[in-house]
Amino acid sequence: MDTIARPFGLLLMFLYNITHNYLFAIVLFTILIKLLLMPFQMKSKKGMMQQQLLNPEIQEIQKKHAANQQKMNEEMQRVYREAGVSPMSGCLWSLLPFPILIALYQAIRKPLTVMMGVPKALLEVTKNGEAVGAIAKKLAEMGFDARQLLQSQITATKFINDNFEAFSGLSDKLRPMDFTVFGLDLSSVPNFRIWTFDFSSFKALWPALGLFLIPVITAFFQWLSTKIATKLQKDLPGANVEQIEKTNNSMMMLLLGPVMSLFFAFALPAAMGVYWMVNALFSMLVDVFLTKLYSKSMLSDFAEKEAARKAREAELEAKRAEAERRRAESDNLQTGNTSKKKQQQKKKQEAADRALEYQRALNPEAGEKYNPSRVGTRPYARGRGYDPDRYSFNGMDGSVSDTSSIDEGIDEALEEKLRKAAEADSKREPDTPDETAKDGGVE
Repeated sequence: MDTIARPFGLLLMFLYNITHNYLFAIVLFTILIKLLLMPFQMKSKKGMMQQQLLNPEIQEIQKKHAANQQKMNEEMQRVYREAGVSPMSGCLWSLLPFPILIALYQAIRKPLTVMMGVPKALLEVTKNGEAVGAIAKKLAEMGFDARQLLQSQITATKFINDNFEAFSGLSDKLRPMDFTVFGLDLSSVPNFRIWTFDFSSFKALWPALGLFLIPVITAFFQWLSTKIATKLQKDLPGANVEQIEKTNNSMMMLLLGPVMSLFFAFALPAAMGVYWMVNALFSMLVDVFLTKLYSKSMLSDFAEKEAARKAREAELEAKRAEAERRRAESDNLQTGNTSKKKQQQKKKQEAADRALEYQRALNPEAGEKYNPSRVGTRPYARGRGYDPDRYSFNGMDGSVSDTSSIDEGIDEALEEKLRKAAEADSKREPDTPDETAKDGGVE
């Protein structure tokens, strides 16, 4: 870790040698790091804004393919690919500050080896606390507990700064370093127990109160940057204001950054809190500037894409309408390729339509419920001459069926013919024996 932190420690030491002020060195270090990372932030910011401009099209795809997750992902990837946008473009920028933060912490807690470049052999101490290196032995001789070098070099650096003449000849890498700025020791960890402060005078209160304010201001800048970022997102064209407010204005999102900043600023040396505070303020200003810069160039592109999207929607709607019209025509058109099932369905439908028209013509007031076959006393007639009692007779059980309908149906002319035939038969003389033999012996 010291090897990775060494370049950052050299930069911080260089700035301290120029300014001779630890606070100014931290501020300049933060600004230079931000400038070095500016290309990554610009690319990340542009990618995030382009993704937001694609939100209308992405939402349309999500609604269209809600039932097919694979198809939805493929369409979304196609949109991102055609727009030249990577959904992961903002991840690199969000991860870069953490290694730098760790490297800076190493440089702050180990100023002798990481910042000044003092050889580790001169500061070597055994696990039992026995000083082995020359500087470690000198510290032990002057009453300093050399075991503190195993954890942090800050206290030893302060001791060496106060007695620099005694240590200057041990290494040409040693430099006097004062961590106190405006009465605040930036190498100390802020104390959040405000009730333990000395309120007897401002001079006694300021060293503890000033360090206490650093984490508080840092947390405030983190909260302010979140609010400003939310407002900038809502002002972009194509922004889903409801979704942005639901995501960014939630209590967790509003408090996550400030609470984390507050916790770490109270747990680490005050110099880390200064770096975090300046970094949050500078990032906020850069975010506002980049948003204004890219919004001007993206507005025209968004307008063109939105117009193209609406034209594409209108074209698709026209194609759908044309397809529906052709489908309706094909349903009414029977060709040689029409299946038998469709032909039968079509015939049944035509027959039902004709029957309905017939019913309406016979009884328009009854509408579709009218049935011409159910008229009068023939509820199950299969023809106009059908009579359900035509086979009725006196049953063996004594029941008598009503035959009035049969009697009424006999033709009067037929009755007259039967009556005349009966009269003629009664007036006829009986046959002679010869006539009977001629008929076969039947009288």
